[in-house]
Amino acid sequence: MPRVTTLQTNFTAGELSPRLFGRTDVEAYQNGAAALENVLPLLHGGVRRRGGFLRIEASKDSSKRSRVIPFVFSTSEAYLLELGHQYLRFYKDGARLGAPYEIATPWTEAQLEQVAYVQGADTMFLCHPAHPTRRLRRYGDTHWSLDAIPFEIEPHDEIGHSFSVALTLSDATVGSARTATAAAGIFLAGDVGRSITYQGGVLKITSVGSSTVATGDVSVAFLGTAIPADLWTLEGSPQDAVTPSAKDPMEAACTLTTTLACWRASDVGKLVRINGGLVKIDAYASATSVSGKIKQVLSATVAAPANSWTLEASVWSAANGYPSACTLYQQRLILGASPAFPQTVWGSSVGTYLDFMLGSSDSDGLSYTLASDEINPIRHFASGRLLFALTYGAEFSIKGGVEKPITPTNVQVDNQTGYGAAGVRPVRAGKDVVFVQRSGLKVRRLSYEASDEDFDAEDLAVLSEHITGPGVVDLAWQQEPEPTLWCLRADGVLASLSLSQKQGVAAWARQMTDGVVESIARIPVAGGEQLWAIVRRSLGGATVRHIERLDPAIGTDCALVQTAAAPGLSTWSGLAHLEGEEVDVVADGAYMGRFTVVGGSITLPRPALKIEAGLPFTARVKLLTPELQTGLGSAQGNSMRTGELTLRLLETYAAKVNGQEVALRQFGADLLDDPPPAFTGVKRIELLGWGRGSSDIEITSEVPLPFHLLAAVRKFTVND
Repeated sequence: MPRVTTLQTNFTAGELSPRLFGRTDVEAYQNGAAALENVLPLLHGGVRRRGGFLRIEASKDSSKRSRVIPFVFSTSEAYLLELGHQYLRFYKDGARLGAPYEIATPWTEAQLEQVAYVQGADTMFLCHPAHPTRRLRRYGDTHWSLDAIPFEIEPHDEIGHSFSVALTLSDATVGSARTATAAAGIFLAGDVGRSITYQGGVLKITSVGSSTVATGDVSVAFLGTAIPADLWTLEGSPQDAVTPSAKDPMEAACTLTTTLACWRASDVGKLVRINGGLVKIDAYASATSVSGKIKQVLSATVAAPANSWTLEASVWSAANGYPSACTLYQQRLILGASPAFPQTVWGSSVGTYLDFMLGSSDSDGLSYTLASDEINPIRHFASGRLLFALTYGAEFSIKGGVEKPITPTNVQVDNQTGYGAAGVRPVRAGKDVVFVQRSGLKVRRLSYEASDEDFDAEDLAVLSEHITGPGVVDLAWQQEPEPTLWCLRADGVLASLSLSQKQGVAAWARQMTDGVVESIARIPVAGGEQLWAIVRRSLGGATVRHIERLDPAIGTDCALVQTAAAPGLSTWSGLAHLEGEEVDVVADGAYMGRFTVVGGSITLPRPALKIEAGLPFTARVKLLTPELQTGLGSAQGNSMRTGELTLRLLETYAAKVNGQEVALRQFGADLLDDPPPAFTGVKRIELLGWGRGSSDIEITSEVPLPFHLLAAVRKFTVND
């Protein structure tokens, strides 16, 4: 009957997967736990009861989901944005601004999760594939503006014309003299030589009989004779010579004239690349004349024959969609992944975020399409030492030459890893980029491996694969007070990862609350950082959504903290949001017990100057069954008993072991009229019983006051 003393000095491996409960041979088993709930593993080794969620305000409409987004101008001016169904509200210094102050937005509840954002100084850019990119600007706490960005020039290309007009073909098969009849007048004489394309079918126009009838040759058969509006394209540029009236940008305007009818009123805003220069069309005079401003100097004012000039339009439109990913990199605004161009990256001119004019100079705007052996729509951008494009199927790095920035003529794209990213916005954790893999079940850290001289994307949950549950839907990285990666699961459970590569700490834990967390965000404040959340709870028989903030100084959820002047109050109101609920109450630093909120109030047995009241939660640490070698081999599978457990605690007020209260209260005349002091030291618990093949030890803290477990010592007996 071997009897040994085992010591667990740390929990830096966190809550391990049940798949590892038989792997007593791995190092993580010695530093892990079977369960860690509502505690935060610390880099020093111990675990501490998490802070509670302090209620700030109810969201605007509890019947609809909303989202929290950080807006950080400085550590003293950090805002939390509540982005909801077609509105935006603002929070600062732990309170909502205004009564309330809000502005209108175009995004519906169903579109909120697709809104991507990046911030530079006091301006934030917000993208959604169904809406023009927006610009949010701050002028004061209650003075903000949101508008569609007035780009000087958007990325442009020869993308032809699209029309909200249906076509009918005389014959959909390959052959000549096929007519295309439009439901409205759209054809011009300058369209001869251009092609109509739809779902692979191609008809090259040979003549235009009228504004509604064009004749041509079908080189690739169409699927049918009926072609719906908005889905077909008139490819290429008009087929006639164009004569510019000016070549220098200093001149007032440049008129572009043709002999044939080539121009449409819808061409206003488009660009004409001609004679080595660029003209933006500002006005339509007739089908043979338009005028505009010279954006790039022309080499001459001579006529440019057909096919030597191009009519180019913005690649962003209601028909083609808008960018869905954005970031800032090397003084460029980087946008990408529109529905029509899902693998394309666009960069603004250097230092000019609103100018995407493409060119060959180093400071000009740029456009690049990722090339790979499969379709890889871009999901996100992440900027650091390099620019990363996280796509559906792989992770690409984008850079310039050696120690050089990216330029229109010097873009190097490398496929670094092939895991693929989910639709969850990645976060920067130190030098690394943390993203959620395509399935949503794995969280990966994209980092440079000096030993391999290459990038790798380590699976951070490989030893705790269960922790991501039904999938991760949101991420937040909090550096202070403890480096913690917060992962919001699809079921509303928060998973935390205490992470330090240099210290060898990757410790997962689960943070449970009486409700469902729907969105998280981190903002800096003086002395640290705060995690904010939107939490959906069922309270008083109704479903409500609250803006809440994780506060390490409190021990309850959806909590309210109040103060009163001397001599204090016994009855405390203001708890209408917890009507009918049982709440834990801490008064003047002492736990008072559990009370039911009636009429928005609670009554304590004595007056207090300060109280905290909120929903209770339990901190839980379940130890793994230890392993030791007996004379007959392993202890596993034998009868075993923890005869004595010694806990080393730091500033702890209450704890239980397997439901048995640990006596931490201290008594003495010098302690009267003061709240009970925290306990620091060791406490021994005896007679914990026998088990067959396991020795279950569960340490809990139900009181909403600090609990900090440093180490656990067992006197362990095995009997075969």
